[in-house]
Amino acid sequence: MIDFQSGYILRPVNRVFIYFSLFCALMLNLLPIGNYGWVPDWLILCIVFWNIHQHRHVSVILAFLLGLMMDVHNSDLLGLHAFSYSLVAFLAISWHRRIIPLGVLTQALHLLPLFLLVSLFPVLAHWLLSGELYWWALTGAIQALIEALLWPIVTRILLAPQRRPIDVDHNRPI
Repeated sequence: MIDFQSGYILRPVNRVFIYFSLFCALMLNLLPIGNYGWVPDWLILCIVFWNIHQHRHVSVILAFLLGLMMDVHNSDLLGLHAFSYSLVAFLAISWHRRIIPLGVLTQALHLLPLFLLVSLFPVLAHWLLSGELYWWALTGAIQALIEALLWPIVTRILLAPQRRPIDVDHNRPI
């Protein structure tokens, strides 16, 4: 795979690193920080990243299972996060050829609707099921904006192991 921003040919990704990063994102989501609008959904950032860059290793089924774990953790309607995570994973896989050649900031702008979909889908589902709309729950738009702003940092961190040089020459600084 080629990193289009630097023109550098990336090393093959390690599956252990992919699943470790998903596990770390799940653990960050499970922290008792609270359900505030400024707390990003780390798991969806990681799922979208790996579905765009390595869609053969992270599937829609894995996103669905991780969404079920988040539903159980949040004591929410079973399948709410699972459906939104799997839908966003499907959309990220179908958009991956369009998004990879773009710059990182442009990628973040293209992915903002996906992050909005994940953060606002539970609010809309509760509204349709109960008939009541909690306006304070619409802070998910702030959460989606923060996730889009974190996209360049997440991209830099998760692509770092693939950017390592294969042969290190101690006499050559570059």
